[in-house]
Amino acid sequence: MNLVSGRVRSVMATLEARDAADRTDGTPQELRLRAIRPEVGQMLVTLIVAMGARTIVEVGTSSGYSTLYLASGARRTGGRVVTYEVDPAKVELAGGSFADAGVDDIVELRHADGVAGLASIAGRADLVFLDAEKGDYLGALGPAIEALRPGGLLVADNLISHEADLAGFREAALSDTRLVGLVVPIGRGELVAARL
Repeated sequence: MNLVSGRVRSVMATLEARDAADRTDGTPQELRLRAIRPEVGQMLVTLIVAMGARTIVEVGTSSGYSTLYLASGARRTGGRVVTYEVDPAKVELAGGSFADAGVDDIVELRHADGVAGLASIAGRADLVFLDAEKGDYLGALGPAIEALRPGGLLVADNLISHEADLAGFREAALSDTRLVGLVVPIGRGELVAARL
């Protein structure tokens, strides 16, 4: 069963086309949407439903593409998504995406630093999805772990595609005594770790 509605899929298709164009038309890296792969989105929906996640936090909204998957899972569990983005243009784009997809009732878009925002969650998040600038991952690790409830999941994108850039984060996450996890070779490589 696919939990992503036709209305959400329509918005996703528009974002997928723009992301594909960004990757080939010379759009500078910092302006690209850099969306997750669809199979990663489906994995996120599956994890949310499997664990009954109701408090979902995303650091790095971009266009809102990954958020649409998170919201699709949250719709099924009666949950909510809080997502953080610092780029004003991407905040505007994501806000439009959420309204067009009809998920703005369960998504709270915050134009703020996600690492700082994690501190306000303090042990209540069922799932934290990290897909921000790679240089921010290591600094986000501690706050992300502290934001999770026991049994909550941390999922971080790009662990294989940016292996060298994220080597320190990977080592820190997999050796942290508060987590148990692994890197799953799906999409661009996803760290999936549970808070003990």
